[in-house]
Formats: sequence, structure tokens, C-alpha cells
Amino acid sequence: MNSQEARRLLEVFRPSGADAGDPRFAEALKVVKRDPELARWFDEQRQFDARIAGSLQRISPPVDLRGSILAGGKVVRPPFWQVWGARAAVAAAVAALAVAAGVFASGRSTRFPEFRKELVEQAWNGESHLNLESSDIAQIKQWLASHGAYADFMVPVSLAETRVHGCRIVVVAGRRVPMLCLADGPKHLHLFVVNRADFAELPPQGAPDFEKCGAWKTASWRQGDKTYVLTGMKYQTFVSKFRKAGRWTLSG
Repeated sequence: MNSQEARRLLEVFRPSGADAGDPRFAEALKVVKRDPELARWFDEQRQFDARIAGSLQRISPPVDLRGSILAGGKVVRPPFWQVWGARAAVAAAVAALAVAAGVFASGRSTRFPEFRKELVEQAWNGESHLNLESSDIAQIKQWLASHGAYADFMVPVSLAETRVHGCRIVVVAGRRVPMLCLADGPKHLHLFVVNRADFAELPPQGAPDFEKCGAWKTASWRQGDKTYVLTGMKYQTFVSKFRKAGRWTLSG
């Protein structure tokens, strides 16, 4: 069983774990252990299922619903969807389902090339360049975390010699993406760190993907659960700086 077959099967895996004993699901779960990206998807799928189940559990049916059904549908009291309290519960559940579905869908259906293009264009659009001016990476991380952005990252080792000028939060598709402003000699660089590899068409693990986004050249790469986007460099310079002895040095 390959990862695609396992994913199709695990889409109907019950949140309670009742299917774990089924040989077909057991084989799919083995594939999950071998495939980190499938494992991340499966974890998000189970969280989504749990949110759906929790929303449904908060709906309280009328106490006489069973008796009414057994009596042939002769409901003495008004149908429960006409009762204000029940209507409110249903509305809340539907809203929760919609939010959960929207969050889940946005996390899985976003194409990274489109996201990257909007990210880069917003960062160079001529508005306020930085939210915080500082050369202290610890202070920058503290500020990012206090403003709802991802801050658990390291500057890639190959950029360790650059000077940090500050940071900005760029909001794209509901994601608050941290951007570091760096200087490498006379060169002005922007480094974005996108948390979790939950996009379609991500760059390969540990190797750069070069792409032009509007007027800007970019190099993007994936390292663990982070995706980095670097702009403002010449590709030749990037290659000579990040490729040594036939290997890419991009870890962060």
C-alpha cells in the first residue's frame, strides 16, 4: 500500500480508533509511520474529526424524540428545530462545523506557489517596511510571539553572517508569517518562515526551488516542518553561498 492509497482509506478512519483492528487500516497506519507528511495530514484529519464530533455532541435532541419516532412520527410537542434553544444549538454547531471545515480546507488546499507570490508582493509593496526595528533576534522572537506569529525558528546557518535589521508580520490567507529583514553586505534580503508544511506543491525537502514572483526573485526550501522563502538575492550568489561540496547547507 502506498501513501496515496493509505490516505484515501484513512479519510474514513473513525476518531474513536475503532478501526485500528481492521487489517486494512492497520496496514495504512504502518504507512503513516513511514511517511512524515502523511502523518501530519492524518493528525490534522483526526483533529478535524474530533472538532466535528464535539460540535455534534453539543446538540441535545428532545427528550421525547425516541418515543415520537416509535409512535410513527406523531409529535405532541413542537418539532425540536422550532424550539429556540434547540435552534440556537443547531446554529452554533453549524457555525462550528463551518469554521472547522474552513480552517481544515484552507490548510490543505492552498497552493504554495500562489501563497509565496502574494507573500513576497505584500512584503515589498511600499508600505511600512518593518513592524519592529532590532538587531536582537531574541527580542524579535519575543515580539513575534506576543503578536500571534510563529517564533519557534532558527536563522539558517548559511545566513548567520548577515545582519538582522528587524521584523514584520505579513498576513496572507489568514496566516501570520514572520519576515526578517537582513543585510548581507550591500544586499537587502527578506527571509520568511512559514510554519508547518501543509501546502500543496511545496519545494523539496532541503533543496531550493527558484521562482520569480513579480519583480522579485525567490529561493524557497523546506526544512523539517518549516518552509523558508528568501528574496532579494541574485541566484548565482545564492547558489555559491548555500551549496558547498555538492551539498545544500540550508538548515535552520
